[in-house]
Amino acid sequence: MFSKLISLAVLATAVNAEHWIFGGSKLIAQTRLDSIVNPNGIGTHVHAIVGASGFSNVYDPDELMKSNCTTIPVQPDKSNYWAPQMYHQDQQGMLTPIQTGFNIYYLVRNGPKNEKVHAFPKGLRMLAGDTARRTYNASSFADQAVSYVCLDYSGAHNNDPDWAERPNFFDHNCPNGMRAQVFFPSCWDGKNLDSPDHKSHMAYPVQAYNTGDCPDSHPVHLVSLFYEMFVSVDQFDYHGAGTWVLANGDTTGYGHHGDFQNGWDIDLLQEAIDTCTAAQGNVMDCPPLKAVFDQDAADACVLQTSLVDEDIGLTAPISRLPGCNPIYGSGKAESCADFATPQLVPAQTPLPSGWTELGCIAEGTSGRALPALQTKDPNMTKAMCASYCGSHGYKLAGVEFSDECYCDNAVKNGASTSFLSWTECSAHCAGNNNEICGGAAKLSLLSTANPGAAPVSSSSSATSVSSAAPKPVSSANAPSSVSASSVAHTSAAATPSAPSAATTSATRTSSVAATSAVYASSIAASSAAVHTSAAASSAAVHTSAAASTSSAASPVASGPAGWTSVGCITDDTARVLNEYSYESDTLTADSCLASCAAKGYSLAGIEFGKECYCGNSLKTQNGAGKALAASSCNVPCIADSNTLCGGTWALSLFKRTGTIAIPSPSPAPSNSTNVSDLPSGWTAAGCATDVPGRALNVDAYTSEQMTIGACIAHCAARGHTMAGLEYARECYCGNAFANGGGAPLADAQCDMACAGDAGRVCGGRMALSLFKKAKTAAKRGAHKARHFGRAHAHSDML
Repeated sequence: MFSKLISLAVLATAVNAEHWIFGGSKLIAQTRLDSIVNPNGIGTHVHAIVGASGFSNVYDPDELMKSNCTTIPVQPDKSNYWAPQMYHQDQQGMLTPIQTGFNIYYLVRNGPKNEKVHAFPKGLRMLAGDTARRTYNASSFADQAVSYVCLDYSGAHNNDPDWAERPNFFDHNCPNGMRAQVFFPSCWDGKNLDSPDHKSHMAYPVQAYNTGDCPDSHPVHLVSLFYEMFVSVDQFDYHGAGTWVLANGDTTGYGHHGDFQNGWDIDLLQEAIDTCTAAQGNVMDCPPLKAVFDQDAADACVLQTSLVDEDIGLTAPISRLPGCNPIYGSGKAESCADFATPQLVPAQTPLPSGWTELGCIAEGTSGRALPALQTKDPNMTKAMCASYCGSHGYKLAGVEFSDECYCDNAVKNGASTSFLSWTECSAHCAGNNNEICGGAAKLSLLSTANPGAAPVSSSSSATSVSSAAPKPVSSANAPSSVSASSVAHTSAAATPSAPSAATTSATRTSSVAATSAVYASSIAASSAAVHTSAAASSAAVHTSAAASTSSAASPVASGPAGWTSVGCITDDTARVLNEYSYESDTLTADSCLASCAAKGYSLAGIEFGKECYCGNSLKTQNGAGKALAASSCNVPCIADSNTLCGGTWALSLFKRTGTIAIPSPSPAPSNSTNVSDLPSGWTAAGCATDVPGRALNVDAYTSEQMTIGACIAHCAARGHTMAGLEYARECYCGNAFANGGGAPLADAQCDMACAGDAGRVCGGRMALSLFKKAKTAAKRGAHKARHFGRAHAHSDML
């Protein structure tokens, strides 16, 4: 615990000082770049970087201020804030970057002389801390300015000296994470925007590192800047010294530091300093900043420049730190001879040649906007979707909800090319976290004049669908200024496409992959049905004549000579028949069986009226392929309304030779009104109506392993008292129903087994299996800007 040099009188003045916090600010990049210390080159170690999307290895304030956006919610602040990435080192020496976010504080501290506080001058850059430091000088303000707080919200360690704020790493784990903190000097020499060591043009106040009057050598008093880097160390084990390692190789914590480069609208910052005297942390209490606060833009912001082309451990642990950074105290000598200098690569995968991005559009009002063809892939990028659609002859491609791709030659079903605000599309691509792939019922729309294959209309004959995901291509992607009028549009109704056979179970391998759960940050803004997986396409309105035919009058196809009907079985995203498939708007049972026979397959399955699947064996490793009641295969063939062709994730199965054993149906899943073993305080509340804007619209995610317990845990961890599961794999959270949803439904309306627990029900089509937690007497506070990790106040800072 380092000594406190601040006097009680000065502290009393500072406690209620004007300040605001950009809380929970997400990273714009994790990469080995440092435009201050290593301009025009590759940095020495990996940094976690927050702020402007134009961050690069060169700092030009004019160019930085032209950035498309920033992860700071006040968009006119195009500054960048960064610190070394922290890694977890396991007992075998493997290193994993720890999840990180930032709280950025701006504090107006005039000092005892009540000096005027100024905004940062244009072009200012500075560094606080020392990457090479491995010891602590208690009399140094620069050393005091770097500290750590171990978070334990239980209060079990209050007043325990071993858990108090300190200048180095703790000797134990932190139950709720750790804050690595840096306080920047606030006194400027008034002349130099930088200095050779990136520090000498700045100085700490006379009285203390975090408040006081400026020395004569640095007379210009600037607004105080303070970082809290919140590090989720609680997600890993602790096994003693060396468990936590900064990207520079430091295992003590003394070498932590922070960098800042100014990109502010300086007049706005000065206005905030001068007028926001009532602000006590909440940005919303500062009118000039509140007026330009845009959390949606911050959430949707992605890096527009380049990253260092190297593995920094985001997808799998690495054996040594990027760059030549031997781990301090390890006793291992490390040669840097084999460290080749990596190159820069675009953060966003370039689109195929001839493709451009048009903008963000809403899904159709009566079905999919692009219904001709679709696929879903855990490595989805915009380039992958464009390549996939182009290879099948389509001129339009749309990516949605991170991992879904849709194709056609015109937008249909009531969709419009009246482009929405770019922030409406805020879902990061499943295969590249630095790209946006649509949103909740929103498409990132792509277009080309030459798709690279013979044009295919949505009413064409059979179109083969490759079972392998298309590979991204790397040609240039120029920003598009194409107007909406350049996109074909039709109001003619078309039957939305069912899940494509091109679904793959491949795991993510991108070095910039996001977490496996896809979060819908713009769920609340949805104005149309939110389709969170390829399976959800069945919730769309079917307008074809075939679909309007009563299934009761539609017999099961007997098939051509030599084929017999086996019955109705379950399908899943991995496909129980996955050796060949296609879909067609002219599909009949006979045409599917004939196609499978012509290719030498002995099994054929028909699904969702227009999809044909072939194979020689059932792939049942994920529990699919089980017998269903005949009523589950209830969708008429699209080209033969008198015959049934499967259903939603249900195959009408036929065999040509041999005997196929079909597993017995699973026991009926437990309905949501009859669920035991729920987390403490939670009870089942029956089946409830969902609505296009979502009845529970605060938070959501989708998972192929969804269970009731996982959804409740997700919602509870975020402080919500209501959890709803829908369509087998979707989870929604909130504290009250919204948008007119939540009306009670009969239990039978919630009829879909959970994707991760076939014995229980996880909602239905626009039907929520609802769970509630008893509310306590505590009231939720008014909305504030994001802010986390503050359970332990700073006696020395606030």
